[in-house]
Amino acid sequence: MGLVVSFANQKGGVAKTTSAHNIGAALAKAGKKVLLIDLDSQASLTIITGKEPADFSGNIATLLKGGKNADIRECIFPVSENLDLLPSIIDLAALEMEMFSKTNRERILDRAIAPVRGDYDFVFIDCPPQLSILTVNALSCSDKVALCVKTEYLAYRGITQLMDTVDDIRELINPRLEVFGVIATMHEPRVKTNIEILALIEKEHRVLGVVKRMAAAKKGVYDGLPVVEQDPSSDVAKEYVKIAQKFAEEASHGA
Repeated sequence: MGLVVSFANQKGGVAKTTSAHNIGAALAKAGKKVLLIDLDSQASLTIITGKEPADFSGNIATLLKGGKNADIRECIFPVSENLDLLPSIIDLAALEMEMFSKTNRERILDRAIAPVRGDYDFVFIDCPPQLSILTVNALSCSDKVALCVKTEYLAYRGITQLMDTVDDIRELINPRLEVFGVIATMHEPRVKTNIEILALIEKEHRVLGVVKRMAAAKKGVYDGLPVVEQDPSSDVAKEYVKIAQKFAEEASHGA
């Protein structure tokens, strides 16, 4: 069974999507089979892989709305060698309201991805930037959660709320869920407050890596390529490769 990891933070703009994309691409390049699931109605993960959400015949909304009649394999599309995508679309926002009326609504995604979990080494879920029913669904089917946090004060304060949610999910729905660690993002090592916040995060949490704020990461978004492919010699790419290695090590320990 593939290791299912949610990339989460209730705040937007923390490089959560960029992190999921680059770590997934690094693992795929290393020969691991990876599925990226875009669970955000903004479809950011879909877009940064160079795809247009409207071009897909099937997507995450199709899958979640279809229930038992939906075939997940008809909603998965290749991005590159070893890297597949389950895309999103804006319709997901409306579907979220419908999910509240469904029985066992926290497990809808878990049931939907079950048929393909064994096909992949890793399943990465890019959660929406709020603690919604979609995020609860992601955490309910995940083995691990990676917290993406900017090295800024408000982002640091938000870790506590997210950790409380993880604790609730573990207690009530998914006892196997564990926090894998924090990916410190958009770090500016010359800014004093960034240094201080990073020190606090490192003191209280397992830090998987520290990704600097760099233009290379943003350029990759526009080009539809992860930094690990577009600019592999950059500091951002090297850091994401190191983080990907930690994911690979975790998966091998759990095998």
